[in-house]
Amino acid sequence: MALAFADRLAAAQAGTHALIDLDALAGNVQAVRARLPEDVVLMGVVKANAYGHGLIPCARALLAAGARWLGVARIEEGLALRGAGITAPVLVLGPPNYALLQPALDADLALAVGSAADVAAVARAAGEERGPARLHLKVDTGMRRFGVEVDQALELAQAIVADPRLELEGLFTHFATADEPDPGFLREQARRFRQVRHLLARHGIAPRVVHQANSAAALRGVVGDADLPGERLVRAGIVLYGLPPSAAVPAPPDARPALRLETRLARVFTVAAGEGISYGHTFVAGREIRCGLAPIGYGDGLFRLLSNCGWFVVRGMRCPIRGRVCMDQTVIEVSRVSGVEAGEPALVLGDGRSGEMTAVDIAELCGTIPYEVVTALAARVPRIFLRGGQPVAVSDLAGLVEERP
Repeated sequence: MALAFADRLAAAQAGTHALIDLDALAGNVQAVRARLPEDVVLMGVVKANAYGHGLIPCARALLAAGARWLGVARIEEGLALRGAGITAPVLVLGPPNYALLQPALDADLALAVGSAADVAAVARAAGEERGPARLHLKVDTGMRRFGVEVDQALELAQAIVADPRLELEGLFTHFATADEPDPGFLREQARRFRQVRHLLARHGIAPRVVHQANSAAALRGVVGDADLPGERLVRAGIVLYGLPPSAAVPAPPDARPALRLETRLARVFTVAAGEGISYGHTFVAGREIRCGLAPIGYGDGLFRLLSNCGWFVVRGMRCPIRGRVCMDQTVIEVSRVSGVEAGEPALVLGDGRSGEMTAVDIAELCGTIPYEVVTALAARVPRIFLRGGQPVAVSDLAGLVEERP
């Protein structure tokens, strides 16, 4: 029997859960749009479960706040958006899965292509009966991943335009170093992409939309030239979730992290001096300490590299992780917090205002980037979506349930 919204919410709040502030997402959209030329259109990138924040509620929030497109990495993600009733334009940014081309076209997803094989596969799937498949030709200007080589872009564009089963809706590239301190190669890629746009225009090919800027490039103003054909898009991802693309390219000062990760202590206990904690006893107490057990571990997305160096916050006090982070459980020291009992809330990740770890803190401790920190949040961690500070939806392993007025 399916549980009602109130029951699912109570179950989520009783254990480890993430809080997603939909108002923060909306504010971040406005913060980014305020820094773009008026004619530039915003695509909200919601791949990887909206960077770990929750695909459907985040997609709806971004669209409501002013994004006009959605970007995903895989066809399955686009199909999930359509299954939730989202009708906005959706672009699958990654290489197309040929086995899913028919459902993708049935769902009116725009597809990225980067080779003659991609184009031929989509043309076969489109057939003669349906309207033309909407394609965005990706040009590899230096990322050296997916995309057609610069010197082959015209030929492939001409093949698409010549096929009545296809429409060359878009042309795009992706920058390799937009978030690096040195903008030299960013400028070089932008120059190469401009050359391709010029070349296509001289041959009478004018895709309806063009896009080159990710979050970092958008914040740096490298959004493409307005004097060439095509409506300009920017593909904003990490910054819409309130996180910085890099240390060199910070998020706007008015952007706010949208995700907060909380848990509750399942046990509070004393560890005697000389006793070890968790696997391998990598922490040995030098004195008697009080500890709390939290039901969260690397199976939830809390990196094992945080063992003995990360921290949670309990009642505003920093409580260090003691011993190894396990798959499902982590021990913290709560000696500084008096009267702690089982059931006590513990703040794991947030915006840092209460002293908790931020995504940037975790990234620095673990030698990675904030992108990985938030996208690592496992599906088994319930997401509670807030609007006006109040829960309006819950996403857990049973699916998405929304509060009904």
